[in-house]
Amino acid sequence: MSPDSSLLRRIVRGSALYDLVITLPFATPWTAEVALGLMGWTHEALSLRGEPMPPFTDMHLFFVSLFGVLAVLWAVVRVVQPTAFHGAADTVARAVVAAWMVLALAQGATQVLIAFLVMELAGMFAQGGLLLAARKGHAGVPATAR
Repeated sequence: MSPDSSLLRRIVRGSALYDLVITLPFATPWTAEVALGLMGWTHEALSLRGEPMPPFTDMHLFFVSLFGVLAVLWAVVRVVQPTAFHGAADTVARAVVAAWMVLALAQGATQVLIAFLVMELAGMFAQGGLLLAARKGHAGVPATAR
């Protein structure tokens, strides 16, 4: 890590805490159903464009909860160990998730996703920018010496 490693750790931990708060409701079928219902309510209340939230079956809720648990565990790893490596992996993951959100929006998904997309991009650019700056600060230094 660079001289700004404390800032990088705070950004990685901060984005992990955001992820923890946002994904924890999706970690059980019962809370996921409430969270998805809230997204549907938001779509309707704000008269957003795109397809409203569909009804979710038990199988849908299983997969939502499965991925919710994985996201929560990944967030906990980054809260406990906010390393440059974890930040880099998370930055790549955020880019992929943001791409899927853009695709979903282009295909007519509810515009509720825009709020999530903005936060994904913010986390991606914050972490990615610091990681690139840290990498430039180590130009010419072998990775084993860092």
